[in-house]
Amino acid sequence: MKKTLLLSMLLLAGCASVADIDTSKLDANCAQSCTAKYSDCLGKFTLFPLMAQHQCTDAMHLCAAACPARTADVPAPAGSTPQRLADLSDLYKRGLITKEEYNSKRAEILKGM
Repeated sequence: MKKTLLLSMLLLAGCASVADIDTSKLDANCAQSCTAKYSDCLGKFTLFPLMAQHQCTDAMHLCAAACPARTADVPAPAGSTPQRLADLSDLYKRGLITKEEYNSKRAEILKGM
């Protein structure tokens, strides 16, 4: 009896899946928001976990369907010049870029002012 119940639960749990949602084709911010909401939904305590999983999955499908398609990769909007310089300086101080890379990018940032 227990094996049958466990097998039934596993089969039902497999039906509630978001594996068919390709978030790489969705707007990145929207897909991230949907994924965060889905994680929050699954993290809530419930007396009926299978039902809750199906509800969360349905909500994820609806959220993803409402997302616009991903557009061509556009660089992220640049922050303010002081912030960009501070970020660059931080990268250099942490040893993630060389002095030459730092100087080159710094000149580029200042040129764009």
